[in-house]
Amino acid sequence: MAETLEFNDIYQEVKGSMNDGRLRLSRQGIIFKNSKTGKVDNIQAGELTEGIWRRVALGHGLKLLTKNGHVYKYDGFRESEFEKLSDFFKTHYRLDLMEKDLCVKGWNWGTVKFGGQLLSFDIGDQPVFEIPLSNVSQCTTGKNEVTLEFHQNDDAEVSLMEVRFYVPPTQEDGVDPVEAFAQNVLSKADVIQATGDAICIFRELQIQILVLLSQPWGYSCFLSYSSYCSRGHRSGL
Repeated sequence: MAETLEFNDIYQEVKGSMNDGRLRLSRQGIIFKNSKTGKVDNIQAGELTEGIWRRVALGHGLKLLTKNGHVYKYDGFRESEFEKLSDFFKTHYRLDLMEKDLCVKGWNWGTVKFGGQLLSFDIGDQPVFEIPLSNVSQCTTGKNEVTLEFHQNDDAEVSLMEVRFYVPPTQEDGVDPVEAFAQNVLSKADVIQATGDAICIFRELQIQILVLLSQPWGYSCFLSYSSYCSRGHRSGL
């Protein structure tokens, strides 16, 4: 059994951006070095609690979980590399590298599970997608609904802005499932908070709300005040 394994052209997803780099496994742990920034992830062997192998968009991927709840994901492996990785994990880390594919049924209902710093949306025993809770910038609630907003990555070509979860009511007395969901998110989220002193405060303002509705024959204008609402109409050109 080799003392080290090295892989080139491995990708790490960071807030929607796929960063390529080099992954090195040794008896002491796992090191990933970002080719663009030079940033290094160093995972000590004693911190590893779970290793998962699964098919992803870029070939096959490795998902690693640690004792402190952190999750690391590396994509770009070939299917033929599973056996040597599995043997390496078993020999040096005393872990079984489990095969667990993502669910691709396309259903939009399932079960949300919270584990460490990860939210997993599952159908049966298969995850559909996972959200690192440290990526969440805001969490708000409504009637039977929880909305998550996300930190943006300027290096990502496409960014996920928002996800909404419908949370059905429960029969348990004294348990608000929406609030319980939100608290699970907020306990791990990196929420943006306003700090410092306000520059200016406006009190007791009369607010006007202007709504323009486009119609085939013209435009309608609704003006809403604190005491009344009026409507105006202008013909089309």
